[in-house]
Amino acid sequence: MRYYLWNPKTKVISAGSLMPPALQADTELYSRITKMCSLRETMRERLKQQSKSDDLSTIGKVISAIQTYLSELHWYVSYMEDNHEAFNGVPHIEFIWKSTMVSRIQEKVNLSRTLFTSRSKTAGDNSDGGNAGQASTLGSRLLGGGSKQRKIQSPSIYVELGFTLQALAVAKCMCAYSRVATLDTEIECETINIMTPGSRVISEEEGEQGIDALKRASAELREAAGVFEYIIEHVLPHIKHVKLGVPDLMPEVQHMLQTLALADSDRLSVRVWLRSDKNQRKTPNIPANLLLGIQERYSNAYSALRTVQGGEFRHASTDIQNYMRDGQQVILAQAMIYLAQVHSDSQKFGNAVGFMRDAREMLTEVKKRNQSVHVKTAEMLLSGPLEPLYSLYRRNNDIIGFETIPSSDELRARLPSGRTLVSKPDPYTPSNTVPT
Repeated sequence: MRYYLWNPKTKVISAGSLMPPALQADTELYSRITKMCSLRETMRERLKQQSKSDDLSTIGKVISAIQTYLSELHWYVSYMEDNHEAFNGVPHIEFIWKSTMVSRIQEKVNLSRTLFTSRSKTAGDNSDGGNAGQASTLGSRLLGGGSKQRKIQSPSIYVELGFTLQALAVAKCMCAYSRVATLDTEIECETINIMTPGSRVISEEEGEQGIDALKRASAELREAAGVFEYIIEHVLPHIKHVKLGVPDLMPEVQHMLQTLALADSDRLSVRVWLRSDKNQRKTPNIPANLLLGIQERYSNAYSALRTVQGGEFRHASTDIQNYMRDGQQVILAQAMIYLAQVHSDSQKFGNAVGFMRDAREMLTEVKKRNQSVHVKTAEMLLSGPLEPLYSLYRRNNDIIGFETIPSSDELRARLPSGRTLVSKPDPYTPSNTVPT
């Protein structure tokens, strides 16, 4: 499964530029700062190399490199705060990072354009730009970006800390989506197993492996959400007066990314819950309400992005725009499939037909955007439970119910409130390293 942010990258810095003039004679301090810069260079190289691969071992090395550097960076920030007078007159330094979501060239915000067009034209590192239209969709790179990503440079150590933490959160999210991508695409459509007689039933072994992978991916997304929360609470207050020129470290964007991570963690948790029910007897209103809660989170995140686009950042990545838009439609469609079953069980056949009709229309719309990361889910639902159930509900209404089929607006007004979701951020705790 493809991730929606570009690969974060950075430039080299030197140890001498971080050494306070008043402490030049402190060889032990200089040695530690040199070590920190060496770890940063390892992280920088890992981030650069990772853009050419999406396998779990490579992503794991990226996470390890970022975490190792972060332990030293947290120490340096703490040391600087405790000895701020000694840092007066530190040589000018610029920390340079590339944005994960805006480019240097303005793109017209057009939600109907295909998902990866701009990236296929601008991606660097000898990649194909993540062209999801090719046959090897699941094997393609999870992150895009390249030479056209907008750069940010700042002398603030808190900007460095914020972007490094964001790189960690991005890597954790990418690791989670990579785990999902290794599973059968039916993992997106448990409704096929639950609602359609005779559908493919996964073997016990395959089910256990799938559940373990989903649980781990869900945990990694909660960990990423915890990192975003740490950035919001402990980093952004230090740079609220810094003009960055990119939206990455805006509070609205960090909240948006945290919301998406938790929404996707809940989405995976619902799948685990469905697959763990071996008797498949849970009432359909429960998954419907859970999915509506997830869809609400997507809606809130999308609203936050549109708010950001209303300002100076009108050319945010189309990847993240389309990820939220298509994801919201697919999740709502799945909820409507369950709601159709709820109303059918209550012999409200007109409502059942209406919900299934709207779900069918939304999934068909997503399916037409054949480069969307959600197209597989739409295809599986359309070819699986939707059509036979839609025919069944229409036949029941024609023969038994004789009910008027409500309009889409009427059905939207009747949607129940989403159920409270279970995923909470796993708190990020900095490593407590002290000078030796």
